[in-house]
Amino acid sequence: MSNEHIEPKDDEETDAAASLDPKIAHHSTYIDETKRILRTYVDCESYEELERRVVEENILNKNTDEYRTNILREVTRRHIPDKEEYTETPLMKIMSADVQSDVTDWCLYYEFAQDPFIHLVTLDFLYPEFERGTLSVQATDIVTFIESIQEDYADLRDRSESTINEAATKYLTALRNYGLLEGTQRKEFAVTYVPDETVAYVVYRLFQKGAKSASDVIEHDDWKLFLMNESEVQRRVRDISPQYVSYEKRGSTERLITKHDSIEDLIDAF
Repeated sequence: MSNEHIEPKDDEETDAAASLDPKIAHHSTYIDETKRILRTYVDCESYEELERRVVEENILNKNTDEYRTNILREVTRRHIPDKEEYTETPLMKIMSADVQSDVTDWCLYYEFAQDPFIHLVTLDFLYPEFERGTLSVQATDIVTFIESIQEDYADLRDRSESTINEAATKYLTALRNYGLLEGTQRKEFAVTYVPDETVAYVVYRLFQKGAKSASDVIEHDDWKLFLMNESEVQRRVRDISPQYVSYEKRGSTERLITKHDSIEDLIDAF
């Protein structure tokens, strides 16, 4: 069965307020560790067993119990919604599916970038810099941006200068690790290509997160996390395999048809 979403273009947009805390200032991106932890969690379907394998069996091959525990805690905070009851999220399903590594990497980046701090800095600073043709950014640019909005967010207001500096550095390192940026001190925008499967994944996730129409999806701010503007989103969604979605725009009317009943069914089709 397919799900069809047809609606005249509507400019009304709803923004949800979110707590903003630069936790990334204290943690690594843990890309490989996240993959291993989520795949193990899907395999054992028990948080208690997952914890045993990470801490006691040392499946991450890390030196100390404390370090292993800290990594598990951070991955849990980001990606495991309930420690008491096993719930398989779309990201967990992607991590354990037999799909190409670039698909899993970009899907993992998308979910990682839902962190309110990452989301804000990317949408309100990095994406505008990219759109205006800036070639590179450095930590001092991020610091200046954070300081400019610091008074607007209670979670940032009392942060020390050293915390802001570390958050800026960690932010740039994270986006370099995920492939949006490249370089050392000064990070340049990398040439990237988000796979069709990841584009489809994001389309389904946006409907899952509350998008009601084609325009809600195409105009969603989350595409800016990939440094995509609206016209590029339209092109990518239009051109991906029709076995995932089909999209067309005529005048003020957009038609977006999802070809699977759920994101889980979509992932099975990859």
